[in-house]
Amino acid sequence: MACPARWVSGRFLCLLCFFSFLRVAPAQQPLVDAADISRELLYHPVRRIEITGQRVLFRAAQLTYRFEPASSHWEVARENNFSPAEAGRSVKSYNGARLSAEYSFKAAASDDEGILEIRRGAEPEPVARLRLWERKQLAAVWLALLRQDAPSLTAEALAKDLEVADPEVADVADDGTYFWLAIRCAGGEGSLGIGTVVRFDPKTNAAKVFQPPELATSSVTHVVAAGGALWLGTLRSGESTTVATKGLVRFDAATGEVRSYLPGSSPLLGSIVTALAGHGETLLVATDAGMCRIEHPGPASEAWTCWRIVPTVRLAEPAPVSNRPGVRPGGRLPAGSYEVRWANAAYFEIVTPDWVEGWLAADDFQEYTRHHFEAEPYELANAGGPTPMRLLAKPDSDPLAGALVYRAPLEPAGATTAEGWQRVRARVGWISRKDLEVAPVIQSVSSAPAPAR
Repeated sequence: MACPARWVSGRFLCLLCFFSFLRVAPAQQPLVDAADISRELLYHPVRRIEITGQRVLFRAAQLTYRFEPASSHWEVARENNFSPAEAGRSVKSYNGARLSAEYSFKAAASDDEGILEIRRGAEPEPVARLRLWERKQLAAVWLALLRQDAPSLTAEALAKDLEVADPEVADVADDGTYFWLAIRCAGGEGSLGIGTVVRFDPKTNAAKVFQPPELATSSVTHVVAAGGALWLGTLRSGESTTVATKGLVRFDAATGEVRSYLPGSSPLLGSIVTALAGHGETLLVATDAGMCRIEHPGPASEAWTCWRIVPTVRLAEPAPVSNRPGVRPGGRLPAGSYEVRWANAAYFEIVTPDWVEGWLAADDFQEYTRHHFEAEPYELANAGGPTPMRLLAKPDSDPLAGALVYRAPLEPAGATTAEGWQRVRARVGWISRKDLEVAPVIQSVSSAPAPAR
């Protein structure tokens, strides 16, 4: 089956190999090592949150962001905390402070069902054996989404051809009565699962499965109990691609109510939750873009404070700046600090106060806009990285001579022409890397109260 357009690629989780969407890079895209370089230099999301005395430690793989709530002071330290692979591992066992035994979690092998077993200590038999999904159920849940790109697909064909994903426990939370399991499906081409939360009572071994329809085509990656509800992290992911879905979610198990917090509908920064922690009447959220502290989390009185993680370089003196890497500079940047959006072996693309202009086909501009110019930080971690945009010198001119732009929102500069071309501007430029070093800076973000519901 032919792959669809590049914009569809990488947008779905656990899709059938037959229906999977692979990113199609333009022929003029630079070597993939630029994506690896950019990821290594620019993407340092928090993976763990630790509350120690008067400090909160937000730990990334190779950095620690230290926060003092009393003074709202931040420090950034380079530390080897763990490998990225360690941060993404599933939870195999759990032994909370109030429990008398260790509980282990394992998927039971099955071609037709996603089964999770919960065992207590060394007991040979599971205390709970949960069927979380099966073929016909998966087909019913995923059919509408897959039909967007395969309109003739039937539920029968899908049920026959799909691969049933193994359930994985991604996170565990203890609310003092139950412990809760965040369930994701094991990543892999062609595997499907259902967004699931499991409640387990260690006193009675009773387990209950929650599968809110709003989360059906997501994996649940994080869970914490705070403010009388569960807070969840959600996404879709395959072997090398992550897709934003519902972001941060507040789930009321008693009523089944689901509320999604995403940028634009809430003060949250970022669309991918990377860590969660609760402390008293405070919820701490880390995303691909930064960190937020939510006081009194809930539907009525929550108060937000958020910070961005901004990869920056500092110019000690004015520096030449070009429209694209390797081209003769057309101006000079004043000394100061600049946000870095992309990098290759020799150059940085940085955010600048002025802009470059060029032309795009209007439908391409609409697609770039619809996908937010792939500017979200999590796009750095996807296979191949974000798609480059080439701003042509004039309509229908040689794309290889165009200005190269990554992860930069484009502003329209005038109306679309009758021939279907749009003039745009991008507030970025390219500078030589030389001896410059990228350093993450924590920036406070003004945020209004979350919209009432």
